[in-house]
Amino acid sequence: MQTQGTLREGGLGSLLQTMQAERATGTLSLENGSDNASLYFLFGHLFHAAGAGGQGEDVVVDALGWWDGSYHFDPRAKLPAEETIKASPAELIAAAETRRTSVGAPAGASGSDAWPQHSAGYAVVEPTIDAAAEGHEETTPPLTVPLETEQYAPAAQSGLESWAAAQEEAPGPPAEPLAYTQYSTAAEPAAGEPAHTPYSPPSAVATPQPAVETGPRRTEPAVFYPLPAGRAHYEGLKSAFVDFPRLLRTLRADRHTGYVRLTGSGYRGVIILHDGQAVSGNGQVLLDNAAFLQFRRQMDSGDGVLDVIELNGDTVLAVTQLFSAPALFSGLLGRFVNLEALLEYLMEEKVPGSVIVIGSNEMGVILLRDGSILGAYTESHPTLDQSTAAAAAIAAERTSRIEVKGGGAPTLSTIDVEAALTAPY
Repeated sequence: MQTQGTLREGGLGSLLQTMQAERATGTLSLENGSDNASLYFLFGHLFHAAGAGGQGEDVVVDALGWWDGSYHFDPRAKLPAEETIKASPAELIAAAETRRTSVGAPAGASGSDAWPQHSAGYAVVEPTIDAAAEGHEETTPPLTVPLETEQYAPAAQSGLESWAAAQEEAPGPPAEPLAYTQYSTAAEPAAGEPAHTPYSPPSAVATPQPAVETGPRRTEPAVFYPLPAGRAHYEGLKSAFVDFPRLLRTLRADRHTGYVRLTGSGYRGVIILHDGQAVSGNGQVLLDNAAFLQFRRQMDSGDGVLDVIELNGDTVLAVTQLFSAPALFSGLLGRFVNLEALLEYLMEEKVPGSVIVIGSNEMGVILLRDGSILGAYTESHPTLDQSTAAAAAIAAERTSRIEVKGGGAPTLSTIDVEAALTAPY
């Protein structure tokens, strides 16, 4: 389909058919004089519509009755989180056809301006009137049946090159593993000071416990570290609408660097992408195919919302270390720690990693790289900032705790996405 044109060229009904056939994602904007409407598609599924008269299916049915006007399709528009349409395009077209026959053609319309005899693959069939019923007014509306002779094949240029290329391309081989520079963080302790020994965290990401507990043992919930904000390609998408394999292949073709985050009932996961290759699983188990399959299983259940966020390469590597690097210090009580002095020490040692500050209702993260602060953010304010004031405010809470992760992380291997997409679970 063309990305813009007039409704006289085939009507909204044929556009809906084409969008569905091409599994298009984006916003279709319609204008007809002073009237306008916006229709939102995800992989060909029409899930929301908004216009001057409100939202939902009535907006689409009204627009199907426009015999003139123009359209514009934007495949890169940000999609809303609302879902106001449950009916299929065929059902909406049938509803518009029924409304059309009950009210008649627009006043003054004749010839090419009159209502078409078919709309988007549906022909009008007048009911047969029995001879005994002659002289009585017929009130039964025309029926609609599919037109088997009409084909609605998409044009070669659809305006969705990225999605089409990703669908047609043959899967490429997995990228070479991403090697992290080995950093040494060992330092001789001063006289009388205890030495800190790094440890390898377990596969499940849990709130770090103090090495020595002075009170009753507490069971801590699993921690899913907050992620920094970036450029949102898609935000708040309902996972039930998403063709997950096609999405990953598209992101690989686009050499996407960032992350795909899934949030559902009792589940939060993230797939981190570097140059289109998946380098991490989720916050429960990291860096293996089992984590990817868990993410895929949750996607297939249709329970959750999906965000696709773009970040720069340095931030992606820092976020990967946030989830995967070993802990250098854990369980530090914030009221006993001089956060500014701690950051100064880590920057002097050029430790690549992160400082996580866990408060009673908020979590903050400070990302470190090349002896400087790459950026800091919190759950409520995820935009990366050079200032660490927000994290310091959390650390000032009496119950806050601090964890430091980083140092010589192992080489991170990419996930063979094609194999993981076809593996049984």
